[in-house]
Amino acid sequence: MQDSQASGRKANADGAAGSAYILRELAVAASDPNPDLAGAIAAFLRIKRSKVGAVRILRKSLDSRKRNQPLWRYSLEFEFAGELKHPKVARADAQGDVPSLPDQSPAGGYRPVGRRVAVIGSGPAGMGAAMGLARKGYRVTVFEQGSEVGKRFHDIRKFLKGNVFNPHSNILFGEGGAGTFSDGKLTCRTRTRFTETFLKELVASGAEADIVYLSHPHIGTDKLQFIVKAWRERCVALGCEFRFNTPVESILTDGGRISGVTVAGAAEPFDALVLAAGHSSRPLYRRLAELGVAMDRKPFSVGVRVEHPQAMVNRRQLGERVDASLTGAAEYYLTYNGEAEGHSAYSFCMCPGGVVVPCADADDGLFTNGMSYSNRAGAFANSAVVVPVTPADLDELAASRWPLAVRGPASVAGTSAGAASAPAGTSADPFGMGPPVLAGLDFIRDLEAKAYELGGGGFVFPAQTIKAYLEDRVDDLPAPRTSFAKPVKWVNLRPLFPPKIAAALQESFRNFDRKLPGFIEQGLIIGPESRTSSPVRILRDPISLQSVSTPGLFPLGEGAGYSGGIVSSGADGFRLADGWDIWDAESVCA
Repeated sequence: MQDSQASGRKANADGAAGSAYILRELAVAASDPNPDLAGAIAAFLRIKRSKVGAVRILRKSLDSRKRNQPLWRYSLEFEFAGELKHPKVARADAQGDVPSLPDQSPAGGYRPVGRRVAVIGSGPAGMGAAMGLARKGYRVTVFEQGSEVGKRFHDIRKFLKGNVFNPHSNILFGEGGAGTFSDGKLTCRTRTRFTETFLKELVASGAEADIVYLSHPHIGTDKLQFIVKAWRERCVALGCEFRFNTPVESILTDGGRISGVTVAGAAEPFDALVLAAGHSSRPLYRRLAELGVAMDRKPFSVGVRVEHPQAMVNRRQLGERVDASLTGAAEYYLTYNGEAEGHSAYSFCMCPGGVVVPCADADDGLFTNGMSYSNRAGAFANSAVVVPVTPADLDELAASRWPLAVRGPASVAGTSAGAASAPAGTSADPFGMGPPVLAGLDFIRDLEAKAYELGGGGFVFPAQTIKAYLEDRVDDLPAPRTSFAKPVKWVNLRPLFPPKIAAALQESFRNFDRKLPGFIEQGLIIGPESRTSSPVRILRDPISLQSVSTPGLFPLGEGAGYSGGIVSSGADGFRLADGWDIWDAESVCA
């Protein structure tokens, strides 16, 4: 179909010139795998089928509110012969391809002191920034502590099958970031021209074209490895350099401004540093605190990963008579808000037809995540059920001296001298490990270390049925049927959490069972789920995206506390590049 904003006219089946129109919320039965959208438009508007020309999908979502009667709801752009007046349609040239998208462009732009840019991290934010800046002519070097995506798959396989753990190349770290092994969910609550840019660049790197218009798009871990590699190759063609298995040891400043990084014991000069390391880079946060980079605590969430038979979720969400192969495996989004008790919880990162993933970034702590392959055809569904934790909650826990796990050597690495001298449990050092701004990191670390102890070591994960959790007991059942690849041990997970979090999980399970019957009876917990978002926000200017305390430092994505998923992180990278000016326009890459 021609661009409606460029031409606005096109010959249709009647041979007459046509105009482009947009029709929203057109319902089509989900039982039809290949619907005639032009015919559906004609039937809905009561016009001749022959007058409807080319059709383009702008948005597609599944409506499963009526059991056994799921519908696809489309927003469509179509050509029509002549003028069309109908209350449900509007001229496309008056609205554009994606109406009402906020621009979010930085006003004025930013011009660095030079052209050499270091990017720490090759996740979505780093990928977006590297591509956008390279297109503007900057000399971009991407530092990634983990391996390139192909080698990363081999490292993960060694961990799953033989406990060979690589702290730098695993499910969290390596090319593509943690999202490469979490289903590739591309849902984003806020759409801007930068989210659209990121999605279209994924398509240009090999993703299916429908991710641009589906309301809940995903790619799948099996396909992401090839898309991530293709993205990198496109960046290299623009002049980017990628250095894998290369952790940045320190960040260098001169007069308070970024001047470079130290890698393998050698200083390398750079004019600007894009920090896109993700929210699991704990040692990096500690180095930033020592450097005096302005940060603040922010809320985050912790809880457990729950698993159910996918067939049960399909029946409850779609109905007994629906063929899930036509609609895709059913999802759920559940929230609980017990205002009277002061408790709340919600489901997060739901993976239909997926697998529960064992995670670790140290050899004495563990936690979980979820992922799906592109077809989402697995026998199980999994989701995190998590409880918000605020900075005030951390202060309350420190004051009550809630019993934490014994800390191993990995948990104190990077503690500053000033922090180490503060008495444990004081307001200056609430968990006895570092500055107060990092208290959330320390709380998460303790939770993961305690989970390791509950499992008995050796990367055996603690597990419990939801029913046993509510009854505050250890299961006496045979080993569970599960998608989980590592050994599990029946334990009581209630003592893993502070009482407030444990109680919120109890109440949310009961609430979710009323909304999704069978949630308790058929639910398995493998825990904990502790890496939902960063507990720290690196403070930045809202216009230039530059650190408010350290000129030349640009914190991006989830690790900086400014995004909540793959798409919003990638968009953050493109937004940064959009606001930068260049010194020499003739050197811009085509």
